[in-house]
Amino acid sequence: MKRLTSSITGIVAVIALALSVTGCGDDVRSARDFVTGKYTRATTLDQANDGRAYTSTLGPAAVTSAITGAARPLDNRKSGDRNYLQYRDDIITVSPNGAGSVVLVDQYRNGYTRHHSTVSQWGWPNTPPNDQYRSQSGK
Repeated sequence: MKRLTSSITGIVAVIALALSVTGCGDDVRSARDFVTGKYTRATTLDQANDGRAYTSTLGPAAVTSAITGAARPLDNRKSGDRNYLQYRDDIITVSPNGAGSVVLVDQYRNGYTRHHSTVSQWGWPNTPPNDQYRSQSGK
């Protein structure tokens, strides 16, 4: 029985190591989940091709910090007054909106198309850096 317990413990350790090396399980939740749970949905600010908008009373720096603290991005850049966050499945932008911020969540391909003139300068690929890309339905 002791040998079986040791084997199971070893298998669990190998799986945990594999998940940490491949990047799976980096974040408890995705950035998209964090944004949808934390900020106010603003359908009037939505953009074409499923760009979903959310608002916050906090400024862009504080919102960007909260999002990146909850879900570590592959890249985090700023151009002008807009912050760009690259994730495996999404591109998220945070920009000023009155005294607060607007957060725009795009599926990766749509976000790349929308922000191509900026993000292509940083070498972001035009296809998601994830083999398990979410379908167009967002699921």
